Amino acid sequence: MKNKHAKTYFELHYCSSISDRSWYRIKRALRESGLEINRENLQLIADLKRRSEYTKLSLNQLIYCHQQAQKLAQKRVLIKGDLVYKELQKLSNNKAHRTTIIRWFQSVSKKDGKYFDKNRDYQASELVPVFASAYLYVQKKLAPKLPLFN
Repeated sequence: MKNKHAKTYFELHYCSSISDRSWYRIKRALRESGLEINRENLQLIADLKRRSEYTKLSLNQLIYCHQQAQKLAQKRVLIKGDLVYKELQKLSNNKAHRTTIIRWFQSVSKKDGKYFDKNRDYQASELVPVFASAYLYVQKKLAPKLPLFN
């Protein structure tokens, strides 16, 4: 994919234009993460950047969180909701509140009017955004706090 077409494709999915400097940072982050510049990855990066505009995490950290979530999702085919909940608690070192964990499930389709049910069997592929949210939560907690005033 040519550079100009790739940038245009990214901007289309990001719903905003970006400077050349930002574009080269995005390309560098993709290379450092071992991802090639293709439509799938550009759409993924645009989605990650759009969902986490106000976080203090770098693009490399966002990509890392997503890759970790992908690895977790590949381990099992069907996972019980109760087990997923316990794994998310373990991942966040029991620091995430129950409401926060349940909020992460809003990316999963509803079943019987609920996003999360402890007795429901979840496909591993539909849990990728849930675990990505958990990794983002953990990374935010580990990020150093910046002082408000100097």
